[in-house]
Amino acid sequence: MVSSISKKYTRALTTSQTDAQLQQSYVALNNISSALKISKFQDILGSKDVSLDKKASLISEISGSTDAKLSNFISLLLKANRVEIVPAVAEEIREFLANKSGKAEGRVTASFDVGNAELEEISKVLSTKLNREIGLTFEKTDAAHFNGIKVEIDDLGVEVEINKDALKKSVIAHILNTTKIF
Repeated sequence: MVSSISKKYTRALTTSQTDAQLQQSYVALNNISSALKISKFQDILGSKDVSLDKKASLISEISGSTDAKLSNFISLLLKANRVEIVPAVAEEIREFLANKSGKAEGRVTASFDVGNAELEEISKVLSTKLNREIGLTFEKTDAAHFNGIKVEIDDLGVEVEINKDALKKSVIAHILNTTKIF
């Protein structure tokens, strides 16, 4: 439900701003999203004792933006009691800007260290295959949890996983099957 509601608000914001303004709004909305994780901030927003103007002023100060359209957007969210959708709106704006620019962000998760050269090579190959500029970040995981490498690009719905244990079993099974032929 939040998704369909946030899409309407996102559409309103994306049609009323330029790409540069949207980029600034994205940064501001991320600041607000970070503040929304703090329980005291949520208490202030939920309080009946604090006026809408003071709430809007507080959010504007946290956002770090002076854009009038974003201030009106925040006021609209406050009046509609929909401030909780700010993280979803920020994510949708990020996706909108990424689609428009032909860029996508992803992450590489592995049980071993992956250097910058390898990340760049993976990014280069994926960029060629997907016709987009791909930026990758690296996260190391525990080998007991996952023994291999995984590349995820959420914006494009791409997930590639190579599990060392599964690959090893597959190679052994293939070798055993070929020896039966002779």
